[in-house]
Amino acid sequence: MVTWGVTEPTDESNPQAVGGATGESVPSTILSQLDQCTEAVDRPIPRRTDESFRGEAARLVLPGSETTVTSLSCDAQYQLTTASELPDGGFLVTTTRRTSGGDAADPLTGGACRVFVRFEGPASLRPTDEGVVLSLWDRNPVTVGYRELTHATPGRITVPDSPAGVAAGVSALGAAHHTIAPSRSHPGLRDHPPLLTVGESLSIPDSVRSDRTETGIELRLPAGLPSVFVAAPLAYYLGADVTVEDRDAPLLTTTGGAVRHEFEPLPAFQQEAATLLRRVFYLDCLVRRVDPDRTGADLLAEIGLDPAAAQDRSPAGRLERYLDVPTDSVRRALPEWHLSTYASPSTERVRCLPFLLDKLSLIYLPEGTALDRSDLLERTLSDTYPTRGVRADRESVLAPNLQAGRVHAWLASGTPIDAHKTIPAAYENRYRFRDRDNDRLQVAVVLNDREMGDEHSAVAEIYRERAAGLPMDVAVHEQLPTDRLGSVFEATNDFVHYIGHCDEDGLRCPDGTLAARELTEARTPTFFLNACGSYDEGLDLVKRGAVAGAVTFTDVLDKHAATVGTAFARLLVHGFSIDRALKLARRRIVMSKDYAVVGDGTYAILPSPGEPAVLWLSDGEDGYDLTCEVVSPRRAGERYQLPFDGGTEAINGRTREYTVTTDELVDVLESSSLPVIYGGEFHWSEELAGSLDH
Repeated sequence: MVTWGVTEPTDESNPQAVGGATGESVPSTILSQLDQCTEAVDRPIPRRTDESFRGEAARLVLPGSETTVTSLSCDAQYQLTTASELPDGGFLVTTTRRTSGGDAADPLTGGACRVFVRFEGPASLRPTDEGVVLSLWDRNPVTVGYRELTHATPGRITVPDSPAGVAAGVSALGAAHHTIAPSRSHPGLRDHPPLLTVGESLSIPDSVRSDRTETGIELRLPAGLPSVFVAAPLAYYLGADVTVEDRDAPLLTTTGGAVRHEFEPLPAFQQEAATLLRRVFYLDCLVRRVDPDRTGADLLAEIGLDPAAAQDRSPAGRLERYLDVPTDSVRRALPEWHLSTYASPSTERVRCLPFLLDKLSLIYLPEGTALDRSDLLERTLSDTYPTRGVRADRESVLAPNLQAGRVHAWLASGTPIDAHKTIPAAYENRYRFRDRDNDRLQVAVVLNDREMGDEHSAVAEIYRERAAGLPMDVAVHEQLPTDRLGSVFEATNDFVHYIGHCDEDGLRCPDGTLAARELTEARTPTFFLNACGSYDEGLDLVKRGAVAGAVTFTDVLDKHAATVGTAFARLLVHGFSIDRALKLARRRIVMSKDYAVVGDGTYAILPSPGEPAVLWLSDGEDGYDLTCEVVSPRRAGERYQLPFDGGTEAINGRTREYTVTTDELVDVLESSSLPVIYGGEFHWSEELAGSLDH
């Protein structure tokens, strides 16, 4: 065992003095554990850092969360969730230390510092309440680096109002990637892309230019914004140079001409671009891991893809190899994509592209069919639609033509069914809330209808129970007049759960109605307006400053409102995004499509759950047939441990099928707190376990 301390530091070796950083600006709690701590001059951290230091240690405690382990010898990477033994070889451990509140899954939200430790194994890693403990077998050299993320601006690119200008901006967005290796598929190695704004001429900050690495890949598009929008996700992930020219169909090429891949013109280009992105991204996820015991080894053997050889290739060379992989084999194995956005190309929506690419959303052109009253009835909407809370200027209701994706966002005109309606303000508001410095989550529950007291009591209790294990304050209000209800939305709450009624003029209060469009500013990012016909009020809250919320299209029964409201509250405080939470919660009622999401439905008030799994259960011949899916709209490329097979890993979007006995099923359900869909209805795992016969 070693007693830790820095040997008589000079101004140059003192971690508090180097670079003028103090306090949380430099991870001094780590550097103080090093012997002979000096600025690093060799064995640099293979990631972007603000500073790096060299020293010796046999044991380090690394404060922070979201820990990833990278093998530098083979570029394999995994998320640390349990104690791990590391063999000989070079390793890089990355932790993120949060210093303020916000969406912990998003590095732009709140203050944070990313810490890197490079060392040689063998070693062990063990998560503890104080942080991750790194134990080396002896005192060995280590390199520590850090990068401040505190309220960092990712750079702002100005593009002219033209397809060529927007294409140049999309090309520069690839600066968000930390690496050109397959590990770029891991969310921990992607920062938020630079922001886009439309101006008179092209302007790319020097910091963005220097962060962007040339990949030798070029995507040549027909002139027009539709092609640029559709191509943006593929170009962003590949790090391609995007140009527009007088041509009929998009063309993907590489330096030297090894790749010359021609797509079909629009509209077919939409599916082809999405399919290629899914293929390249998934294969990168597989080859970044070479452990034969890990997920994907069988498929790699089947398609004849050598992960080590793929890792040694340049991005252009890797693309060439991936295009040679048999299409049918990969198509069968592709996980379900997490998010698709249907965006109407326009100057106004150009600024939304970085936010969509931050979540690696596929982008499609919006198409849909207008629905009349009979169509709505067939889709289980109330026969009173539209009634209370619906303004005369409501856009037409339509059924969107949905493509690949578990979550669907509608960034276009019209009121969609089965997709959350979003607007540019939702993404910009989300970015604005990165500056929120709350140390504790602030939740407000408002009851403005005494007849719905049962839901009020149940919802308040759910939040209070969850608050016992989280830094969360819950305030409960009843019968608020218009001015006080307005102040709730204008206060720095994190979430407001409103229970009551809504008229065409606004949310009903004892002294009248509150119209969201009349608020000075909504400083509450998320909400649930569990009131009849609250769609327009919810959309107005987003326009006034909120990020996202759950709403209703029309009249809802009080009993249904209580059922959905309590389920939604529980899912939300377990880390599910607003879109996923509402879609699961509304399965508890027949008139499920009376409920919808407005704004950026991928937003969540808490980090993603450690095991964001949903179980789909049906009766089988020899017990139960069970499908376990892991889909989070916020962590594309992440791997999660499943509650079966001793913690088998699955990449985000993957489903696994099992046949289990009753006893096996009950054991898993009792030891987890997961949503389960059984017989088409939503249950909580521990509650369902008690109703199954042993």
